[in-house]
Amino acid sequence: MSALQLSIGLLIFLTMVIKPIVYKPCVEHFRASLSAIFTSIWVLIGLAISWPWLGHLFLNDWQRICSSPYLLFSILKGILLYAMVKYQQEVNKYSTSSSVFFGFIATALGSLMINLFFKEGLSLIQLSCICALGVLGGIYYAYGDAKRLSQQGKKEFLLIILLSAVFMVCDHLAISEVGWYTHLLFSYIFMFLTCLFYGISRQDYARVFKNKIMARAGIVYACSEFLIIYASVNILPVSLVSVFMRIAAPTVMIISAIKYHEQTWKNQLLFGSLALLLALPLMLIGK
Repeated sequence: MSALQLSIGLLIFLTMVIKPIVYKPCVEHFRASLSAIFTSIWVLIGLAISWPWLGHLFLNDWQRICSSPYLLFSILKGILLYAMVKYQQEVNKYSTSSSVFFGFIATALGSLMINLFFKEGLSLIQLSCICALGVLGGIYYAYGDAKRLSQQGKKEFLLIILLSAVFMVCDHLAISEVGWYTHLLFSYIFMFLTCLFYGISRQDYARVFKNKIMARAGIVYACSEFLIIYASVNILPVSLVSVFMRIAAPTVMIISAIKYHEQTWKNQLLFGSLALLLALPLMLIGK
């Protein structure tokens, strides 16, 4: 691994650690759906800024892209992103560690869905890890910090697992056919349109830009999205990007134990480390 690759990997790690922490105050002070609104707006601002340099990735082949059925998966992801951010924030409000731990279970479920529907064979080790992650997820649900969630919160925890797994399938199908920039562009255009459908007031628009808490969170999210996708395409293997993203989770869980008093740091470290060890074969073997 080169110095550039390591530096980019560490930046991905840092953004994934920072993101749930800067998002938490947003849902503590404002409704969760507002997080979806400012997220879509700030990513679209990032896309607009990058258009002079990256717009050709769409424009050079726009006729084929717009007629491709795979573009529907970008649109589907965008519509579902509204629900994803909203419900992840609902979980984050009461359990920041649960708002990151779910990603391990989603990785297992998404890998299983891709294997079942698209016949991309998983090894015995990978299938064993998926089963083990399922068991670990059940234990975390019952004995980890997720046990503090309300019944509604537990339903939202399960829902974001399912949504994240669906996103893995959408990414798998769309990016190779329409390109990463187009996938990002259409996903967030339709996320914003979904926000419009559910309603955005003038006060909401003002908060997106004038409220420092929201502006900070939105900028962090937009930067992390561009960094992760661009790195996946141009700098690092997708498997290593996934590793840098996932190793952030145990760190966030330990911070949550200390800062937000979510279980003990030993409990959080145990769940986070075990989940990471079980997820590594899914991200690395056969890539």
